[in-house]
Amino acid sequence: MKVTQKDIKVDGHILNCTIMEPPEGTKTKAVCLFTHGQGDYSARYTEVLHPFTQRGIKCIAFDLFGHGQSPGIRGHISNLNLIDAIIEKSIEMAADLPFGIAGHSMGGLLTLRHLTLALLGKTPPPTFCWVNSALLSLTQNKPDWFISTAKILSKIHPTLTIKTGATPELCQTPTDGQYIERKANHPGHQNISIGWGVELIKTSQLVTQKLPTLISNIPFLFTQGGTDHICPDIIAQKFVNSLKLTNKTYKLFPHMRHETFAEPDHHLVFETISTWLDHNIHSIYHLP
Repeated sequence: MKVTQKDIKVDGHILNCTIMEPPEGTKTKAVCLFTHGQGDYSARYTEVLHPFTQRGIKCIAFDLFGHGQSPGIRGHISNLNLIDAIIEKSIEMAADLPFGIAGHSMGGLLTLRHLTLALLGKTPPPTFCWVNSALLSLTQNKPDWFISTAKILSKIHPTLTIKTGATPELCQTPTDGQYIERKANHPGHQNISIGWGVELIKTSQLVTQKLPTLISNIPFLFTQGGTDHICPDIIAQKFVNSLKLTNKTYKLFPHMRHETFAEPDHHLVFETISTWLDHNIHSIYHLP
Protein backbone atom coordinates (compact mmCIF):
# COMPACT_ATOMS: atom_id res chain seq x y z
CA MET A 1 0.00 0.00 0.00
CA LYS A 2 1.26 3.48 -0.88
CA VAL A 3 0.11 6.16 1.57
CA THR A 4 0.33 9.88 0.86
CA GLN A 5 -1.09 12.93 2.60
CA LYS A 6 -2.15 16.09 0.83
CA ASP A 7 -3.58 19.46 1.77
CA ILE A 8 -6.70 19.96 -0.34
CA LYS A 9 -8.93 23.02 -0.52
CA VAL A 10 -12.57 22.22 0.27
CA ASP A 11 -15.22 24.92 0.57
CA GLY A 12 -12.59 27.55 1.37
CA HIS A 13 -10.78 25.39 3.96
CA ILE A 14 -7.46 23.58 3.54
CA LEU A 15 -8.11 20.04 4.83
CA ASN A 16 -5.66 17.21 5.28
CA CYS A 17 -6.41 14.15 3.16
CA THR A 18 -4.92 10.66 3.44
CA ILE A 19 -4.81 8.72 0.18
CA MET A 20 -4.18 4.96 0.27
CA GLU A 21 -3.21 3.45 -3.08
CA PRO A 22 -3.26 -0.29 -3.92
CA PRO A 23 0.13 -2.01 -3.70
CA GLU A 24 2.50 -1.82 -6.66
CA GLY A 25 1.38 -4.11 -9.46
CA THR A 26 -2.29 -4.02 -8.42
CA LYS A 27 -4.54 -2.08 -10.79
CA THR A 28 -6.87 0.50 -9.24
CA LYS A 29 -10.42 -0.52 -10.16
CA ALA A 30 -12.54 1.39 -7.64
CA VAL A 31 -12.38 3.97 -4.85
CA CYS A 32 -13.54 3.91 -1.22
CA LEU A 33 -14.49 7.23 0.39
CA PHE A 34 -13.89 6.74 4.13
CA THR A 35 -15.02 8.97 7.03
CA HIS A 36 -13.39 8.75 10.47
CA GLY A 37 -15.08 9.05 13.85
CA GLN A 38 -15.53 12.01 16.20
CA GLY A 39 -12.18 13.18 17.57
CA ASP A 40 -10.38 10.85 15.17
CA TYR A 41 -8.19 11.32 12.09
CA SER A 42 -7.77 9.71 8.69
CA ALA A 43 -4.18 8.44 8.92
CA ARG A 44 -5.20 6.09 11.73
CA TYR A 45 -7.05 3.91 9.21
CA THR A 46 -4.25 3.03 6.80
CA GLU A 47 -4.01 -0.53 8.13
CA VAL A 48 -7.74 -0.82 8.79
CA LEU A 49 -8.49 -0.30 5.10
CA HIS A 50 -5.98 -2.82 3.75
CA PRO A 51 -8.72 -5.30 2.64
CA PHE A 52 -9.80 -2.61 0.18
CA THR A 53 -6.40 -1.58 -1.17
CA GLN A 54 -5.36 -5.24 -1.59
CA ARG A 55 -8.29 -5.63 -4.00
CA GLY A 56 -7.46 -2.61 -6.12
CA ILE A 57 -9.69 -0.18 -4.23
CA LYS A 58 -8.03 3.18 -3.62
CA CYS A 59 -9.10 4.80 -0.33
CA ILE A 60 -9.59 8.53 0.21
CA ALA A 61 -10.12 9.87 3.73
CA PHE A 62 -10.18 13.50 4.86
CA ASP A 63 -9.41 14.81 8.32
CA LEU A 64 -12.69 16.59 9.00
CA PHE A 65 -12.64 20.24 10.00
CA GLY A 66 -11.50 20.50 13.65
CA HIS A 67 -9.89 17.05 13.52
CA GLY A 68 -6.43 15.59 12.90
CA GLN A 69 -4.23 17.87 10.83
CA SER A 70 -7.12 19.94 9.49
CA PRO A 71 -7.72 23.42 10.98
CA GLY A 72 -10.49 24.49 13.31
CA ILE A 73 -11.70 24.28 16.88
CA ARG A 74 -11.16 20.71 18.05
CA GLY A 75 -14.42 18.80 17.70
CA HIS A 76 -16.41 21.54 16.00
CA ILE A 77 -17.90 21.39 12.51
CA SER A 78 -20.20 24.31 11.83
CA ASN A 79 -22.74 22.48 9.66
CA LEU A 80 -23.32 19.68 7.18
CA ASN A 81 -22.53 21.88 4.17
CA LEU A 82 -18.84 21.19 4.74
CA ILE A 83 -19.54 17.44 4.86
CA ASP A 84 -21.36 17.74 1.53
CA ALA A 85 -18.42 19.69 0.10
CA ILE A 86 -16.07 16.89 1.18
CA ILE A 87 -18.34 14.33 -0.50
CA GLU A 88 -18.32 16.37 -3.71
CA LYS A 89 -14.53 16.78 -3.64
CA SER A 90 -13.97 13.08 -2.88
CA ILE A 91 -16.19 12.00 -5.78
CA GLU A 92 -14.28 14.43 -8.00
CA MET A 93 -11.02 12.81 -6.87
CA ALA A 94 -12.41 9.37 -7.72
CA ALA A 95 -12.65 10.61 -11.32
CA ASP A 96 -14.27 8.03 -13.59
CA LEU A 97 -13.77 5.06 -11.26
CA PRO A 98 -16.73 3.50 -9.42
CA PHE A 99 -16.73 4.49 -5.77
CA GLY A 100 -18.10 3.16 -2.53
CA ILE A 101 -18.48 4.69 0.94
CA ALA A 102 -17.41 3.62 4.42
CA GLY A 103 -17.06 5.02 7.91
CA HIS A 104 -16.67 4.33 11.62
CA SER A 105 -18.82 5.62 14.51
CA MET A 106 -19.70 9.25 13.72
CA GLY A 107 -18.18 8.60 10.31
CA GLY A 108 -20.51 5.62 10.02
CA LEU A 109 -23.49 7.89 10.68
CA LEU A 110 -22.27 10.39 8.07
CA THR A 111 -21.76 7.49 5.65
CA LEU A 112 -25.36 6.36 6.21
CA ARG A 113 -26.46 9.95 5.55
CA HIS A 114 -24.45 9.88 2.31
CA LEU A 115 -26.20 6.63 1.34
CA THR A 116 -29.59 8.16 2.16
CA LEU A 117 -28.89 11.19 -0.02
CA ALA A 118 -27.66 8.95 -2.84
CA LEU A 119 -30.75 6.74 -2.78
CA LEU A 120 -32.87 9.89 -2.84
CA GLY A 121 -31.05 10.90 -6.02
CA LYS A 122 -29.34 13.92 -4.46
CA THR A 123 -25.78 12.72 -5.04
CA PRO A 124 -24.17 10.10 -7.34
CA PRO A 125 -24.83 6.51 -6.18
CA PRO A 126 -22.02 4.49 -4.54
CA THR A 127 -21.41 0.85 -5.51
CA PHE A 128 -20.94 -0.38 -1.92
CA CYS A 129 -21.32 0.71 1.70
CA TRP A 130 -19.55 -0.48 4.87
CA VAL A 131 -20.11 1.02 8.31
CA ASN A 132 -18.60 0.00 11.63
CA SER A 133 -20.28 0.78 14.95
CA ALA A 134 -22.29 3.61 13.40
CA LEU A 135 -23.38 6.34 15.83
CA LEU A 136 -27.13 5.94 15.35
CA SER A 137 -28.23 7.50 18.63
CA LEU A 138 -26.57 10.42 20.38
CA THR A 139 -29.41 10.82 22.83
CA GLN A 140 -29.42 7.40 24.50
CA ASN A 141 -29.58 7.65 28.30
CA LYS A 142 -29.80 11.44 28.01
CA PRO A 143 -32.76 13.16 29.73
CA ASP A 144 -35.04 15.38 27.67
CA TRP A 145 -33.87 18.49 29.53
CA PHE A 146 -30.28 17.81 28.46
CA ILE A 147 -31.25 17.63 24.78
CA SER A 148 -33.44 20.74 25.03
CA THR A 149 -30.65 22.66 26.74
CA ALA A 150 -28.14 21.55 24.09
CA LYS A 151 -30.40 22.82 21.31
CA ILE A 152 -30.72 26.20 23.01
CA LEU A 153 -26.97 26.45 23.65
CA SER A 154 -26.23 25.49 20.04
CA LYS A 155 -27.89 28.73 18.94
CA ILE A 156 -26.18 30.86 21.61
CA HIS A 157 -22.68 29.34 21.68
CA PRO A 158 -22.36 26.63 18.99
CA THR A 159 -18.57 26.32 19.37
CA LEU A 160 -18.74 25.49 23.08
CA THR A 161 -17.14 22.05 23.45
CA ILE A 162 -17.76 19.24 25.93
CA LYS A 163 -16.22 15.80 26.37
CA THR A 164 -17.77 12.95 24.40
CA GLY A 165 -17.04 10.40 27.12
CA ALA A 166 -15.57 8.00 24.55
CA THR A 167 -12.77 6.78 26.80
CA PRO A 168 -10.20 4.12 25.77
CA GLU A 169 -11.95 1.68 28.09
CA LEU A 170 -15.17 2.03 26.11
CA CYS A 171 -13.44 1.89 22.74
CA GLN A 172 -11.04 -1.03 23.13
CA THR A 173 -10.33 -4.18 25.10
CA PRO A 174 -6.74 -3.76 26.35
CA THR A 175 -4.09 -6.17 25.09
CA ASP A 176 -1.69 -7.12 27.90
CA GLY A 177 -3.11 -4.20 29.86
CA GLN A 178 -2.35 -1.67 27.12
CA TYR A 179 -4.51 0.26 24.68
CA ILE A 180 -3.50 0.83 21.07
CA GLU A 181 -2.17 4.37 21.08
CA ARG A 182 -2.89 6.94 18.43
CA LYS A 183 0.16 8.35 16.69
CA ALA A 184 1.60 11.34 18.52
CA ASN A 185 1.82 13.48 15.39
CA HIS A 186 -1.88 12.87 14.65
CA PRO A 187 -3.50 13.64 18.01
CA GLY A 188 -7.02 12.49 18.64
CA HIS A 189 -9.29 14.15 21.17
CA GLN A 190 -12.54 13.62 23.08
CA ASN A 191 -14.16 16.96 22.27
CA ILE A 192 -17.42 17.73 20.52
CA SER A 193 -19.06 21.12 20.16
CA ILE A 194 -22.67 21.74 21.17
CA GLY A 195 -23.50 22.96 17.68
CA TRP A 196 -22.02 19.92 15.94
CA GLY A 197 -23.65 17.57 18.44
CA VAL A 198 -27.08 18.99 17.59
CA GLU A 199 -26.32 18.61 13.87
CA LEU A 200 -25.49 14.95 14.49
CA ILE A 201 -28.74 14.44 16.41
CA LYS A 202 -30.63 15.80 13.39
CA THR A 203 -28.57 13.55 11.11
CA SER A 204 -29.36 10.43 13.15
CA GLN A 205 -33.07 11.30 12.98
CA LEU A 206 -32.86 11.71 9.20
CA VAL A 207 -31.03 8.41 8.73
CA THR A 208 -33.17 6.30 11.08
CA GLN A 209 -36.42 7.70 9.69
CA LYS A 210 -35.64 7.98 5.97
CA LEU A 211 -33.17 5.23 5.05
CA PRO A 212 -35.55 2.39 6.09
CA THR A 213 -38.06 3.63 3.50
CA LEU A 214 -35.61 3.31 0.60
CA ILE A 215 -35.01 0.19 -1.51
CA SER A 216 -31.67 -0.77 -3.03
CA ASN A 217 -29.54 -3.82 -3.89
CA ILE A 218 -26.27 -2.08 -3.00
CA PRO A 219 -23.80 -4.37 -1.17
CA PHE A 220 -24.15 -3.19 2.44
CA LEU A 221 -22.10 -4.37 5.43
CA PHE A 222 -22.63 -3.29 9.05
CA THR A 223 -20.01 -4.57 11.53
CA GLN A 224 -20.71 -4.22 15.23
CA GLY A 225 -19.19 -5.04 18.60
CA GLY A 226 -21.46 -6.86 21.04
CA THR A 227 -19.99 -5.10 24.10
CA ASP A 228 -20.06 -1.65 22.51
CA HIS A 229 -21.65 0.76 25.01
CA ILE A 230 -21.12 3.81 22.79
CA CYS A 231 -23.15 2.43 19.89
CA PRO A 232 -25.03 -0.56 21.36
CA ASP A 233 -25.79 -3.68 19.35
CA ILE A 234 -29.49 -3.56 20.26
CA ILE A 235 -29.85 -0.22 18.45
CA ALA A 236 -27.69 -1.24 15.49
CA GLN A 237 -29.44 -4.56 14.87
CA LYS A 238 -32.92 -3.03 15.10
CA PHE A 239 -31.88 -0.40 12.56
CA VAL A 240 -30.36 -2.88 10.09
CA ASN A 241 -33.45 -5.11 10.37
CA SER A 242 -35.58 -2.12 9.39
CA LEU A 243 -33.68 -1.51 6.13
CA LYS A 244 -35.15 -2.51 2.76
CA LEU A 245 -31.69 -3.19 1.35
CA THR A 246 -31.81 -6.55 -0.42
CA ASN A 247 -28.04 -7.21 -0.17
CA LYS A 248 -27.39 -6.30 3.45
CA THR A 249 -25.14 -8.09 5.95
CA TYR A 250 -25.05 -7.52 9.69
CA LYS A 251 -22.02 -9.04 11.41
CA LEU A 252 -21.88 -9.02 15.20
CA PHE A 253 -18.65 -9.70 17.11
CA PRO A 254 -20.05 -10.54 20.55
CA HIS A 255 -16.87 -9.95 22.59
CA MET A 256 -15.74 -6.72 20.89
CA ARG A 257 -16.08 -3.11 21.98
CA HIS A 258 -16.58 0.05 19.91
CA GLU A 259 -13.38 -0.02 17.82
CA THR A 260 -13.66 -3.55 16.44
CA PHE A 261 -10.65 -2.94 14.19
CA ALA A 262 -8.46 -2.27 17.28
CA GLU A 263 -9.62 -5.26 19.34
CA PRO A 264 -7.27 -8.19 20.12
CA ASP A 265 -9.14 -10.37 17.58
CA HIS A 266 -9.39 -7.63 14.94
CA HIS A 267 -8.29 -10.13 12.26
CA LEU A 268 -11.85 -11.52 12.43
CA VAL A 269 -13.19 -8.13 11.34
CA PHE A 270 -10.74 -7.93 8.45
CA GLU A 271 -11.64 -11.46 7.38
CA THR A 272 -15.32 -10.51 7.36
CA ILE A 273 -14.66 -7.41 5.24
CA SER A 274 -12.45 -9.39 2.85
CA THR A 275 -15.05 -12.13 2.36
CA TRP A 276 -17.79 -9.55 1.83
CA LEU A 277 -15.71 -7.67 -0.73
CA ASP A 278 -14.86 -10.85 -2.64
CA HIS A 279 -18.51 -11.92 -2.69
CA ASN A 280 -19.62 -8.56 -4.11
CA ILE A 281 -16.59 -7.69 -6.23
CA HIS A 282 -18.48 -7.45 -9.54
CA SER A 283 -20.94 -4.96 -8.08
CA ILE A 284 -18.15 -3.02 -6.38
CA TYR A 285 -16.15 -2.72 -9.61
CA HIS A 286 -19.41 -1.99 -11.45
CA LEU A 287 -18.85 -4.83 -13.86
CA PRO A 288 -21.64 -6.39 -15.99
